[in-house]
Amino acid sequence: MKYPKDLKGFKPVVYLRISTDEQSPQDEGKPLEKRENLKRQLKAVSAWLRGNGLTDPKADHVHYELASGGDPTRPVLARAIEQAVGLKGKRMFVVAELSRFTRDLRHGLASTIPLYENGIPLVVTDDGLITGTKDDPEGDNDILMGLKISLATGERERLRKRVQKSIERNIEEGIFNSKGLELYPDAQGDMYEYWLENLPRLASKKDGGWGASEWLKLSSVVYGGNPPFGSGLMNSVFNRLSELKANMTVEEFNEWNSFRKRILNMERAFGVDDWRMKAVRYRVNGYLTKPLEYAKPTEEVIQGAIDNPAENLSFKLFKQYRKEVSKRGQK
Repeated sequence: MKYPKDLKGFKPVVYLRISTDEQSPQDEGKPLEKRENLKRQLKAVSAWLRGNGLTDPKADHVHYELASGGDPTRPVLARAIEQAVGLKGKRMFVVAELSRFTRDLRHGLASTIPLYENGIPLVVTDDGLITGTKDDPEGDNDILMGLKISLATGERERLRKRVQKSIERNIEEGIFNSKGLELYPDAQGDMYEYWLENLPRLASKKDGGWGASEWLKLSSVVYGGNPPFGSGLMNSVFNRLSELKANMTVEEFNEWNSFRKRILNMERAFGVDDWRMKAVRYRVNGYLTKPLEYAKPTEEVIQGAIDNPAENLSFKLFKQYRKEVSKRGQK
């Protein structure tokens, strides 16, 4: 059995990972090393190393990655392993939890081979697991590593199935599992109304339209300043509105457009960050964004979202809502 004291003098190469779903909203746009979840992982690794009298990693020996644990093509993981293999002397590859290293049984075990062949133990600090190497085998620990990776793989597959079932259930309820149609409530005018009035001119110049740069300039006037979109949006708007007008009756299209205006006015009244508005958006995004695929939400659905936002949010938004409400209660 290998113990932490057996790693005296080993240089640590540390790999830290979070998935997209684990990102905190307040961390969006920050460098990875500044994100709270990754900072917590590094803190846990450092505490374990120091607590066992081992060396802290150099800054350029710490690797941060935003990726799924089931992704076999993680470039940062590959670079971290390559760095560990290329270092001279004794070295170890350190992760806070084995699931950070991998959640895929086959690809995960394959990733350990360069470490195994080059005498680099894989160290997992949350449970003190230290794997063997080619010249210093640790049969029991390696079996335990395989079991843990198998469990992580099974957990990932169960989660994937739950998410898929949730998506299917949401679609049945008219919920679109993405941001949805941006309505630009901060604009002075109604952007979509303006684009609908000038739909033929949204074509490219060669097709007799305004062209992207002219479209953006004119749209900026309607917006009342620099809009939060660029000229690349023109084709998307043109294709979306053209598809709807071609595949809906006049009555259906007018009904959808009236609904769109209603949600726009609600966003202007409530504010897009109001939890009532977020709940309404979550419940109506299907029809608002893809009226050819989703049914129009009933008045009961809309009013229910306004009256009970907590019960009409996505799981991720609900967690944010609960944190905000609890903070209010502490003040």
